[in-house]
Amino acid sequence: MREITRLHVPSKIKYTKLVEDFTYSLGEHIYPDDDGARNRLSAVMNEVFTNIVKHSDTSIQDEMVRFQMEIESSLLVISIYDNGPGIEIENQLPPYDKSLIGKRKKLRKVIDGIVYLTVLDPNSLSFYFVKGEETELQDPENLDGLRGHGLGLSIVTKIMDSITYTSIGEGKYDWKMTKKL
Repeated sequence: MREITRLHVPSKIKYTKLVEDFTYSLGEHIYPDDDGARNRLSAVMNEVFTNIVKHSDTSIQDEMVRFQMEIESSLLVISIYDNGPGIEIENQLPPYDKSLIGKRKKLRKVIDGIVYLTVLDPNSLSFYFVKGEETELQDPENLDGLRGHGLGLSIVTKIMDSITYTSIGEGKYDWKMTKKL
């Protein structure tokens, strides 16, 4: 049986707790005996929602952030829709040139590895995490390379099994994240 739950939230940071609480409540249904899994799912939604509010045009356009969670069999699929220019790769916004398809790009070095993206097709990207040596945080030079964007996405790539970001036309994008239950 397929279950679908939807939530539409104004693109304002003050609604972050609402998104977390909603996700945690949904997680009680998905993970009834695993508080840690519920917390991880809430962290994913917090990071994606915060990134949308801060980095997309959704709030500028006074649009809602739309969440859809589908549970079917042993799979959770989360779709989050936002508005914006997309993610720039080699000075290109979607649709990407065919020469970029299949290319893997380093997005961000984080404390314990690297977040990469791959251009899947002219309108879609996938993200994933590759574990590496843990960075020594006592050395200030190491901290300089870890500042800035991408830390939230590293959390999401570590928790979810797959993540894609697809242009669905007219400046609208679909984050699709899956997790095996």
